[in-house]
Amino acid sequence: MTHAHSSAFHVRGLVVPIVTPYTPHGAVDLKQAEALARFYALQGVPALFPGGTTGEFALLTLDEREALLEAVVRGVRSSGTAETQIIAHTGAATLDEVLRLSRHAQAQGVPAVAVVTPFYYEYEDAAVLAFYQTVCRTLPDLGVYAYTIPQRAGNSMTASSVAELCREPNFAGIKDSSGDMHRLLTLIEVPGLSVLAGADDLCFPFMISGGHGLVSGPAGVVPELFQAFFAALNTQQVERAMALARHIRVFSRIIRGGGRIDYLKAGLDWRGLTNGPSRQPLPNMGAEERRALTQQLVTFAQALAGDGVTLTSAAVRDAVV
Repeated sequence: MTHAHSSAFHVRGLVVPIVTPYTPHGAVDLKQAEALARFYALQGVPALFPGGTTGEFALLTLDEREALLEAVVRGVRSSGTAETQIIAHTGAATLDEVLRLSRHAQAQGVPAVAVVTPFYYEYEDAAVLAFYQTVCRTLPDLGVYAYTIPQRAGNSMTASSVAELCREPNFAGIKDSSGDMHRLLTLIEVPGLSVLAGADDLCFPFMISGGHGLVSGPAGVVPELFQAFFAALNTQQVERAMALARHIRVFSRIIRGGGRIDYLKAGLDWRGLTNGPSRQPLPNMGAEERRALTQQLVTFAQALAGDGVTLTSAAVRDAVV
């Protein structure tokens, strides 16, 4: 028995993991989450990834994660564009929580979820595989991505286990944030596997080697750059794609590669999309750091405009002119 619509779910191109905005009092700012989702949908971003590492999921309650997803769904719908998909991150410490969040996502009409590998304890590969098989079989009408980020979760998954998971009709693919090109190439070679990478530095070699898409925190600040990169790849403009990949690498360094969420949030503030601070114990930059970053961003925007990619929010427009 196959479940055509879920197994057919594959994203190509850019996936933006949305930051979680907070109000000045520290509550999740649902209005702003909605505005962010609308902004990305209007930019034509193929998919959004709320509640992931960039979205501070480990610092949110389950109720907050559900409310956040609902806000993102509203934002995409209100954009009036039908192109943007949502992959909800529903990974959690327990299987019960994963299933609760995944059922909630399904009830919102979300076509696919991504589930980070079980974390904290060290798990054998067989246990990780069995965990994903349970998620897939419990929710047969929902697309399910595995999500490996060993430097955070402490566990990964071998390519052979991923290949075994491909037997599940609703297994949608893997989001791999290991940053390991050899591993990515091994995954790309698994027949029928859709591979999304969280690795900005590898954007060009990964995509031309057969990767399906990039999940990029930095892209949340400058989706125009990443969209231009994918447009160049899709039209076989290799030289342009390479030039834009260089900009991506430079930008990734400026914004600390997405490892410092406060840098992403400051970048969004600069774009005119205020997000508030990160939750403790995550770092929040001081005024001096923010001034230095803003200066680098202005210079970067000018270099980007020189290569025909314009960033269009009011804050940036004033800075560039």
